[in-house]
Amino acid sequence: MDPKPAALILVVDDDVRTARLLARMLQEDGFDVELAIDGAAAINRLARSPIPDILVTDLRMPHADGVAVASYARSRRPGIPVLLVTGYPDLVSRDGNVLDPAPTVLSKPLDYARLRDELGRLTGPTPFEESGIA
Repeated sequence: MDPKPAALILVVDDDVRTARLLARMLQEDGFDVELAIDGAAAINRLARSPIPDILVTDLRMPHADGVAVASYARSRRPGIPVLLVTGYPDLVSRDGNVLDPAPTVLSKPLDYARLRDELGRLTGPTPFEESGIA
């Protein structure tokens, strides 16, 4: 039986160092990951296939904020799970209520274990977990 393909996650954050570190950690946990370093780059990536399975995006970024990126992602793939990572969770309740279903909000500094748990809930076991490596 072929293992389930890994979920493709698009990570969007204008803090390039943080985004690269997060991407590396997610890859080590068995996910396929692509990076975008601002909202415009994320929208550009979302304009082509394959559309990611999950969007993990910062809220406040240049060119387009996380809500705009999430709205565009949902126009391309309705219902795509969105995890908004922000140092300003109060802004999400004000600006993020345009998203339906509501995004999962994770505060900065990011609790990686919580992010991994949320992703696991959305995708099921990763290939490493299925093989007993995790």
